[in-house]
Amino acid sequence: MSLRTTLIFILLFFTTSLLAEYSIKGKVNINEEWQPKIFLAAVKKLSDYYRTSPDMILETAPINSDGSFELKGNNLPKEKRYYRLYLMKKQNDEYDACLYVGGEDHNFVHVLLQEGDHITINADNNSSAPFGSYQIQGNKDNHLMHNLAGIVFPSFYFHRIKFPTELKFTEDKFHTDLKNFTDTCSSTLVALAAINNTDFDEYFDRNPEFYENFGKRLKSELPNSIYTKNYLLKIRYYANEEASAPSWMKALLALMAFSILGLLWKLTQVTQKLQALQNQPIKTPPSSAPKALPLTDLLTQKETEILQLISEGKSNKEIASSLFVELSTVKTHINKIYSKIGASNRKEAQTLAKRAFQEGV
Repeated sequence: MSLRTTLIFILLFFTTSLLAEYSIKGKVNINEEWQPKIFLAAVKKLSDYYRTSPDMILETAPINSDGSFELKGNNLPKEKRYYRLYLMKKQNDEYDACLYVGGEDHNFVHVLLQEGDHITINADNNSSAPFGSYQIQGNKDNHLMHNLAGIVFPSFYFHRIKFPTELKFTEDKFHTDLKNFTDTCSSTLVALAAINNTDFDEYFDRNPEFYENFGKRLKSELPNSIYTKNYLLKIRYYANEEASAPSWMKALLALMAFSILGLLWKLTQVTQKLQALQNQPIKTPPSSAPKALPLTDLLTQKETEILQLISEGKSNKEIASSLFVELSTVKTHINKIYSKIGASNRKEAQTLAKRAFQEGV
């Protein structure tokens, strides 16, 4: 290989690497309450949109004394995905990080990124929050994400409204605003972020066509996105639809069921004969398996209170209002509760909670 060919290959390699490198830079408002470090987390599932976990962290960068920072790398996929920038308070670590919304503690923003993207985010100097009234420069999608944030973040103050009628009107207006944003948004991924912020528990049954039609839009415009299958599974769950198994699988399951019934019948016959011969019940040896801990022993006092309210059918906003905490704090607690009690969704948590509280455990 000639020297000229070698130089061309080297030039192409470095040019490709530079084109694929992403960068996020800007300024945040920081004081002694916050760690001087910024985190970039990947959101791989819609349910992770407001969840913090060490396994979601993709990159970190130091924050300078003037609040400036720069995150960069070449490890993003070509597909555009959701990412979250956030700060942590000094008393927290990666395992108990919290997201705060509004006021002086607003510490995160969501962005859309793919390899080669370059964006700049600057917090408003007149705010003391890390990401107060921030401004963003970059691609069109992130300008739309900024507009969406202007609708979503004020909604976290619902719990401060004391009159039920006013609260209901405010919630309905928020849902309508998100619905209108979804219908008119030119970016399908930003529209998905909007619809993901709606309260599925409250509004899916009222307008299933809205959610199902958006599923069709996703399949048409983003058939290969990691979020499309995730969303379709979510609306199937809320529509109470079960996946249809192939005929051969149904036949196999039926055969297994008959086999198990046959074994149980034979076992019953053998047991009856042994009881007749011995004229006494067969004593089953005590189980060596350890007893499961009661649910309330697995949870903190605050988590137990929230689980009790979940069992009563309270929404996240109602729980926040009852406990006088931020809605984002309630969502963080609920994610931890699901993990501790082994629930994958709200209905499972309600079932487990009702059983536990009825039995006094």
